[in-house]
Amino acid sequence: MSKQFSVIVGNVGSEVQDTSTALQTLIKNWINRRYQQVMREINWNVINQDYTISVTSSAQDYELPSDFGKEISCVDSTNGESLTRVDIQRLYMDYPDSVSDSGVVERYAIYRSDGKKDYIRFHYYPSSSITVALPYIVKPADLSADSDTTIMPIEDLLEIGAIADAWRYKRQGAKANDYETRFGIELQKFIWNQENQPNQVTQFIPATFDKDDLY
Repeated sequence: MSKQFSVIVGNVGSEVQDTSTALQTLIKNWINRRYQQVMREINWNVINQDYTISVTSSAQDYELPSDFGKEISCVDSTNGESLTRVDIQRLYMDYPDSVSDSGVVERYAIYRSDGKKDYIRFHYYPSSSITVALPYIVKPADLSADSDTTIMPIEDLLEIGAIADAWRYKRQGAKANDYETRFGIELQKFIWNQENQPNQVTQFIPATFDKDDLY
């Protein structure tokens, strides 16, 4: 059973022999910092595979969910066409006179605006409504409530990392370095365990690019 947020916080405090409220506040921040750090490195299989966008001719930009991390694919499921991702800058540079034109949707760009909100922009506007399938890797929200749990079994990793942060805060450099080393080792072990699939053959699969998209 997954450890709840309050249990992780308590374990870190007990390890450094300081369960004060003041330190617990800091520990929560350290745990969440480590949480996002670890998930950036290992999260490739927690997926929202059912996410779709109803794209209409009245809007070109659509706000993405707050837990959006990275898309796995982007497909116009109405017409069975895969859409090409481009940078928002390239969209304006390559199509300066048709950024807001209507037509068949061929590509998309993801950009950040309004602080921390992610948006997707389609090019062109569809002349009629379509459904776009956009399965994506989930970016987890910070842990906050005492009963919160992580979306992957990494509680021990977070404890080790937060203990290193706590010892560093207490100016115990040798202990902090020891736990930081342990954190790195355990992180690599976790990644290896995730990748070690005896019944799966991993191989490089080259993809052919359209030369028209190179310039």
